[in-house]
Amino acid sequence: METLTQHFSDMKVMKSDNSVENFNIDKLITSCINCGASPSVALQIANEIADETESIATTKELRDRVYKKLFKISPKIAEEYYYRSDLNVRTSDSTIVRFYRQNIVDSLVRETKIDESFAAEIAREVEKEISRMHLNYVTAPLIREIVNVKLLEHHQERLRARYTRLGMPIYDASHLINNGSKENANLQHNPETIHKLMADSISKEYALVNVIPTMLADAHMKGNIHIHDLDYFVTRPFCFSHDIRFFLKNGFKADGTGLHSSVAGPAKRPEVAFLHAAKVLSSAQTNCAGGQGFSYFNTFLAPYIEGMDYKQVKQLAQMFIYEMGQMYVARGGQVVFSSIDLDMSVPKLFEKIPAVTVGGKIKGTYGDYADETKTLFNALIDVYLEGDSNGRPFNFPKCEVQVYPKEMKKDEEELLKVSELSAKFGTPYYIINQPYMPDFACYQCCSFLMPLDDANSEEDIINGTVRGGGLQVVTINLPQIAYDAKGDDNKLFEILRDRMEKAKEVLLLKNKIIKKNLKIRMLPFMGQPIDEKGTPYLNVDKQSYIIGIVGMNELLKAHTGSELHESKEAWAFGLKFMKKMKDIVAEFRKSTNLNFSLARTPAESTATRLALIDRKNYEEKAIFQGELPDAIYYTNSFQLRPSADVPLFEKLRIEGSFHPLTDGGALTQVWLGEHRPDPEALLELTKKIATKTAIQYFPYTRDLSVCNVCGTTTGGLYEKCKKCGAENLQWTTKDGY
Repeated sequence: METLTQHFSDMKVMKSDNSVENFNIDKLITSCINCGASPSVALQIANEIADETESIATTKELRDRVYKKLFKISPKIAEEYYYRSDLNVRTSDSTIVRFYRQNIVDSLVRETKIDESFAAEIAREVEKEISRMHLNYVTAPLIREIVNVKLLEHHQERLRARYTRLGMPIYDASHLINNGSKENANLQHNPETIHKLMADSISKEYALVNVIPTMLADAHMKGNIHIHDLDYFVTRPFCFSHDIRFFLKNGFKADGTGLHSSVAGPAKRPEVAFLHAAKVLSSAQTNCAGGQGFSYFNTFLAPYIEGMDYKQVKQLAQMFIYEMGQMYVARGGQVVFSSIDLDMSVPKLFEKIPAVTVGGKIKGTYGDYADETKTLFNALIDVYLEGDSNGRPFNFPKCEVQVYPKEMKKDEEELLKVSELSAKFGTPYYIINQPYMPDFACYQCCSFLMPLDDANSEEDIINGTVRGGGLQVVTINLPQIAYDAKGDDNKLFEILRDRMEKAKEVLLLKNKIIKKNLKIRMLPFMGQPIDEKGTPYLNVDKQSYIIGIVGMNELLKAHTGSELHESKEAWAFGLKFMKKMKDIVAEFRKSTNLNFSLARTPAESTATRLALIDRKNYEEKAIFQGELPDAIYYTNSFQLRPSADVPLFEKLRIEGSFHPLTDGGALTQVWLGEHRPDPEALLELTKKIATKTAIQYFPYTRDLSVCNVCGTTTGGLYEKCKKCGAENLQWTTKDGY
């Protein structure tokens, strides 16, 4: 035994994280005994391992050798040994980790303040209980419940009450109440936010454990894919674009049925029509997880301002924008994530379509209201230009301007005003109707393009039921594909296919869920009938099924050795990769008859989550942006690294080349930094972007300083507020991030 111990004292073990430590003979013998081997058998196996092993071995090599030797003695004991050594835990923060008994000890000590030796005793009993069950996997909630049972067996009811789970650990709930959450910049620390995030914890866990198949849930937890809005996955569709004409013709029911709210008939006055528009977006957000918006907003409301002077029209515009910016009733206590698409002139598609006017009556066509359409456009832009009482920009509803490259000259006066707004606040988003885009589409939620021609019929265009949206978004982690492919092109595309198939399965599952929810009337607003046949307002099969992407730049760096802007070869390979994704999406559309689409994912939190997972699992292989431990991220979609020293138009050329491949929407940000440019120069730049690049959607983004005392917003980064002198300023972009 002395010789055996001496031999093991010289042995080293390389763990899965590449760290090296001295081999512990007691662990090997104890692990064999714990799974049913006798002490003599355990000692015999340890002796044989000592004779066969060189000075260093990996934990996997040792585990495999022990398993084979045990199997010759007793297959049952061998399986028990392998099960214990390979047991994984699906954690509550959506990752998969190896089971370590010490984690239970640490958790008990941290959350209940009990003695460590007692915690270790409980942990040993829990491990024995889990081993006896022979489960395929264990979850953090299951482990917590077994711990609670063991605490009760030791007559520690008080400790059990402290350690029990209410959708989330007591410890986490207390931290949320006292410190809030920094995950979403739109969420204020208030009671409604706390309530929402607590409920989210239960909803996410329910989706991952009870609804989404294990293989797909594991893909999310490992960071292969990211399933967006898990808190609403089992209840709601994602985002939606509404047709205000439906409500102008039929009146408004806030609950979708009229059973739980007052019912309003068709608006007979202009101000009521504008208020109904605000209430539609507010009501719809109770049934949807993402943004709400109106397409052709000023075109469809133009008949309601007939005969009004500009001052009256501007007052209506101001009322609507303030209403949307102050309805602090959305998820978690925030304003409704909303947008309005604005037309500088009546779109050709609607020039001959019958116009809905006061009282829901039909009067002429929208082409007859060209002057009113332009007047309302200017009034809305003027309100955005003025900002609120403190001079701050209106971030919601997002102002989105439809631009047609061939018509820019006739709309130059309006475009100059939009340029002034961009120069001052950076709030407008430009939708450039490029030749490759659908004739009939809208944008939602920062960068998702909804092809309305696929979702609507000629009857919808005439009747005022043009609507559409995204049912769900699933994002592919591109850098991880490169890490796993290890430079092999064939392997790269093989893994890509696998990840996209997983995304497809998640999206098809969402289709079934929302259809079921409509059937059981869980979505009363989105399920309200639009005709006598009972056709629901939400047509599930006509929505967009969005596959997003994150980290093209990092994929190229890992796979080719160059970033997107560093070589033509990397750029060309990126286009090849995107083309492959687009082709796979086209296959999905054909095989399912559903509107699958490929899109740029706008969620910064997703880019950070995936980078953090990969840093942990791939270590030195992982390539990411940012330097702080918990502030690393992957670049959004196919965007260039933010710090890349690349001239603006070269950036636009590179990123713009990917826009035609993203049929589900793409966005390129044009950063203005701190300075406020000349609006006329900005107008010329807009013309150049619209006519000389393939960019389909972009904002001019400014750096702003916001005073937390008086609320004053100024361009640039300042130490003190220019108005009140306060020093506690925060930096923000136009969307508050």
